[in-house]
Amino acid sequence: MAKSFVDCTGYGDLCAHAGAEYEEPNDYPVANSIGLANVDVEKYQDFLVSNNGLKERAHGLRSGKVDQIVRLSGKPAALPAEFSTEAGKIGMATVTTTVHDNYFMFIKLNIKMPVSPTDRDAVSKAELELRRRQARAVELFRKFVPGCENAFIARTSPSLCIRRGRLIACDYDISLEDVLEARHFEDDVFAYGFHDNAPRLQIKNGGTYGIPYRALCVAGIENLYAAGMMITRNHSAHMSTRNTVCCMGQGQAAGTAAALCARRNLGSRELPYPALRAALEKDNVHFEA
Repeated sequence: MAKSFVDCTGYGDLCAHAGAEYEEPNDYPVANSIGLANVDVEKYQDFLVSNNGLKERAHGLRSGKVDQIVRLSGKPAALPAEFSTEAGKIGMATVTTTVHDNYFMFIKLNIKMPVSPTDRDAVSKAELELRRRQARAVELFRKFVPGCENAFIARTSPSLCIRRGRLIACDYDISLEDVLEARHFEDDVFAYGFHDNAPRLQIKNGGTYGIPYRALCVAGIENLYAAGMMITRNHSAHMSTRNTVCCMGQGQAAGTAAALCARRNLGSRELPYPALRAALEKDNVHFEA
């Protein structure tokens, strides 16, 4: 048997089977996305502008050319009524990003499940419904957005994506105040500085906050770590800690700690923090200066 365990399943399966305390808040929709090809990025911008519905626009490198549109987002209420209403019915966001001409890399479709995404049968039903919604999304772009008359799906995720399944109780629960006040801890395992709700929710002074080692240690169980979207009770705080780069940092920290504990025959709460910090710094993990 292994000496240390890390649960990065997203659903908290290992922790649940090990007897960890957990909740299933079911407080996010699940989603799938499509890539839409044979489209015109500039004409989508014109569509948004002509309806006084442009919300976001960002420029960057696209198809090797600088200062090109790479992100657009619209205000649904300002767009044609049928488009806006039908988009709402299928959980379609108007935001898209791209680094290629004639391609929307990301069109997201959401669905709110009546039960937790740990329910296999409910997930199967949601998978089918999301595929139907993807097809409807293409129809809407073809009908309403100039330059998208012959658009088609070029990419889709192999399965729906969740933002939280089980919420695992750990030795420390990161609060929204920790995030927004840019707090760091004596047992930080890396520094992080992004919030998905910015600019409405901003980390103080554009800084970073720390993920403490304790936040990865499953409460009441030795040598078991939870990393990724399974930690952080507060929904608004979770909107930061669940994001990809933060999950990557958590996984690296938990994996490093698990390896050190196994090598030294230590429990997860016996591991000296300086040893963990040194190993993470050696691997170029970023800490607040």
